[in-house]
Amino acid sequence: MVNTFDKTFEKRLINAFMRKGNYIKAERIYFTVLNRLTTLGIQNPYKFLRETLIKMTPIMGVVKKKRGVKEKIYPKYLEPRMGEKYAIKWLLKKLEKSKGDLLINNIVDEFLKASKDQGEVLKEKWALYKEVRYALSFNKAKKKKVSFIESKIKATKRRKWY
Repeated sequence: MVNTFDKTFEKRLINAFMRKGNYIKAERIYFTVLNRLTTLGIQNPYKFLRETLIKMTPIMGVVKKKRGVKEKIYPKYLEPRMGEKYAIKWLLKKLEKSKGDLLINNIVDEFLKASKDQGEVLKEKWALYKEVRYALSFNKAKKKKVSFIESKIKATKRRKWY
């Protein structure tokens, strides 16, 4: 069942670009990015943006839980929307770092780099995957070593029933 209240991909991206409630400026930024992509020779910029954002989205994430005093990290599969939120957040963080250039040029450059499997956003994604790999390797259930004496006690307890 499709939820009709879900926002489209374009609206979610425009809302991410929006600052201080300025929807018109955010929409203008989005459409100038699309125009810039068409001038660079990309036939379908909507499809291009969607595909590159899919490349940026992580499939797995990490959840931190407290077990007593220790704080452990556990791997978790992310829903597509949640992964998309991570990708957009990383994109905005990268845009905030580079203040000297124009915002639109930075967005276009980052999308072009992501289409070639490079760029800051994909580095963030692979850093997250390193954490997931760490969580997978260190949080496996470990078997307790049964001491020699305990195994002998268990064996004698079993003999009583024969």
